[in-house]
Amino acid sequence: MAESFSLYEEIEYPFSIGFKCFTASIESSCPHWHDAYEIVIPVQGEVRVRYKGVAYTLAKGSIMLINSREIHSFASRPSPNICLFLQFSPGIFRLDRNQDSRIYNFYLNTADPNTRLRIPPRQLIASVARIWMCSYEKQKGYQFRMHAEFFRFIADLFAHTIYDERFLSDAHTADSDTFILDQLSSFVHENYAQDICMDDICRTLGMSRSTLYRFGKNVLGCSINDYIHQVRIKAAKELLRRTDQSISAIAQACGYSNDTSFYRAFKSQVGKTPNEFRKEGAAPASDGRIQGYITHDTGAVYRLLKEAPLWAQ
Repeated sequence: MAESFSLYEEIEYPFSIGFKCFTASIESSCPHWHDAYEIVIPVQGEVRVRYKGVAYTLAKGSIMLINSREIHSFASRPSPNICLFLQFSPGIFRLDRNQDSRIYNFYLNTADPNTRLRIPPRQLIASVARIWMCSYEKQKGYQFRMHAEFFRFIADLFAHTIYDERFLSDAHTADSDTFILDQLSSFVHENYAQDICMDDICRTLGMSRSTLYRFGKNVLGCSINDYIHQVRIKAAKELLRRTDQSISAIAQACGYSNDTSFYRAFKSQVGKTPNEFRKEGAAPASDGRIQGYITHDTGAVYRLLKEAPLWAQ
């Protein structure tokens, strides 16, 4: 196991072809993983990425690819940072319905001296930057241009980076920790509104109670009950942001039998009461327990990329 504690992050994509491109100023993140591949490109400052047990410092002009289902974390350096991110689903590789399910591991990390590329990194950086700039400008037909740039980038990954491939079933076997965590996450997300019984989880995962306990301790770094609370509170936060339902109704919808237990769990995880959270309004799209995003000026990022493009260095 690469890390002693991790959380699953569910990525939502704006397009039916699963990819998204955005900028973020990172303060920190706990070790986490997702099915998505993730490209990280600092636009300003530096960010520390811990990946496969190694800490890499990425600076402006660097590019790193985090493969699907790999546990990783972020930390800021002394100066503020702004990073450009591209996340995309493994499903984008299966354009043909009859194509077998393969997963690819790309080796792209300019902070690693062992990384070999057949083209200058700035060419890959330019592709990602153009995707984001299309999204920011939103000129007529920008969605089609974004898709064109995205698939050009994917084609360049295959043409100019080292990669290996394996069948999805083999990947699940090799990455058993993340595979089990995926099954646990699916079960909890489907059933968090109900009274979840540990015996039901054990049957679903094919584990004994003692094995499940060790999995929580060694992989999650918390108890299974704590993990269930995390999922419930995340759902509660969305309801508090987007609906005017009463606190009691939200508590029941998220699996809490009474308001007291809901308030206690919410305050423990979020650091404020549900009412205080609702009054503050919308929050960042990502789960705050995973990503520590800091507000930044996207207009300034756009001007920076236009005036001093990363790929012109």
